[in-house]
Amino acid sequence: MSFLIGADVSSLQAMEDCGAVFYDENAKEDDALNILKNHGINSIRLRLFNDPTLSFDRGDYCNVSNTLPIAKRAKAKGLGIYLDFHYSDFWADWQKQIIPKAWIGKNVDELCDAIYKYTLDSLIEFKNNNAWPDIVQIGNEIGRGLLWDYGTLDHPEYITRFLNAGIDAVKSASDADYLMPKIMIHIECGAETKQTEDFFQNLNRYGIGNYDYIGLSYYPYWAGPYEKFIENARNAYHVFGKKVIIAETAFPYTDVSNDDTPNVVTGELTRNTMNMDATPENQFLALKKIVDIAKSEECIDGIYYWEPVWYQLKGVGAEKGKGNEWENQALFDNNGHVLKGIKAFNNSVGE
Repeated sequence: MSFLIGADVSSLQAMEDCGAVFYDENAKEDDALNILKNHGINSIRLRLFNDPTLSFDRGDYCNVSNTLPIAKRAKAKGLGIYLDFHYSDFWADWQKQIIPKAWIGKNVDELCDAIYKYTLDSLIEFKNNNAWPDIVQIGNEIGRGLLWDYGTLDHPEYITRFLNAGIDAVKSASDADYLMPKIMIHIECGAETKQTEDFFQNLNRYGIGNYDYIGLSYYPYWAGPYEKFIENARNAYHVFGKKVIIAETAFPYTDVSNDDTPNVVTGELTRNTMNMDATPENQFLALKKIVDIAKSEECIDGIYYWEPVWYQLKGVGAEKGKGNEWENQALFDNNGHVLKGIKAFNNSVGE
């Protein structure tokens, strides 16, 4: 697999359904996937919620049926597919890992069975729709565990069993015609070397199955200096022999909020942590720095920008009935025109 330059476009179907349009550098309307591909993107990441009811205003986006159309389009354009299983009905991350409502009351053995079946059934749907993934991520930002309050850090043996259930499902879905996707285990700890090493050492201790990538979220305004990230990535590769992928990163191009929901990342934050204001030029420079690091480090196999197409649009807020807290980190402005930041993908080391 070649070096991965990717983007999480999980909001794209909802954006288009609510009327979003996207324009290239010549102000010509085009498919957002074409614009991304023309700037070096070769893979897209798509999240999966089990049974969402709060995902954007319609409620049911990011389930399998509403993710397949984008996956099929991407595949037809020659883009790779990277599926991100949250194992929750809504956002799962380092702050919350809520068991899907259909799984409430199950014990650990039953949860393993549920993970296996859900993962297998989902992958079969992608197989049947000619959207077979290249990468499957088992759990999202699980540095503190998944399926709380079972798979917490107090029970690394349960975390390992849950991950193995997902890995086994990927194996079962694969065959001679559909080669097994690369498996990623994704934690949020971009610049935290000790936490990353401790987490994966625990997986080894309890018998984790074969996986291919360590995924790290790295938002420099939250995680810390580039040097700390590089130290963590190198150490993870040295200790565990697994290549690293930057599963999520972003930077704001403006401090303006286009709705009543405050932006989660502000210019004040980026100034205080990185000495950089939220501007289109700084978005380009910050992203170029991360892409350059990723391409120059032997231990890193790829980088994914988180939600570049998610500009502010009524009906596509972070939660049903709410606004968008991320629109100032899109790679398109609030009228859908592509920003300079996208050039960081094809104006970097190795290009």
